[in-house]
Amino acid sequence: MKTANFHALRRAVTEASTASKWKTGVLEWEVTSVAEHPTGEGECVCGQTNLLWLYTITNTHNGAELFPIGSTCVNHFERTDLNRQIAVFRKLVHIRSAAREGRQIALTTEYFSRAVLDYLYDVGAFTPDQYNENDGWNDWEFLRKMFGVRDKTEISPKRQWKIRKILDQKAVPFVINDDRLGD
Repeated sequence: MKTANFHALRRAVTEASTASKWKTGVLEWEVTSVAEHPTGEGECVCGQTNLLWLYTITNTHNGAELFPIGSTCVNHFERTDLNRQIAVFRKLVHIRSAAREGRQIALTTEYFSRAVLDYLYDVGAFTPDQYNENDGWNDWEFLRKMFGVRDKTEISPKRQWKIRKILDQKAVPFVINDDRLGD
């Protein structure tokens, strides 16, 4: 279902795209950041009000940005990859909030998904060091495997320790300092 302000969204996206039509213009965009409005009174580029989550989308062809845009409007692009990006950013904001409150972040679905782990790898959170044979891919692969273990009590203490170290020394500090997550 299209929002009442769909035409305003369509106009904003088309004007900022290299393509002249909505159908091809929507293919040029990526979700690049999120901010949480402190009072839930944000306003989308389409004019919809009372937004809590304010996303920035960036055109990969010309560098144009649209901000703020709400998740409902991003859903109108009808692209599963953009919806996944929104879900990743929300999980990252949740990790950062929990870490700032002093909660321990666990490798569970409350905080992570495979897409979140993939995002963290893609943006360089898993830095090379002596423990991952100087290749962050090894940390990513290990966390992906451990994330897939259904019964986390079956993970050995040594692997639990390794998970804790990667999260506490790499993933969580990276998320806390990731400027794509607003303030």
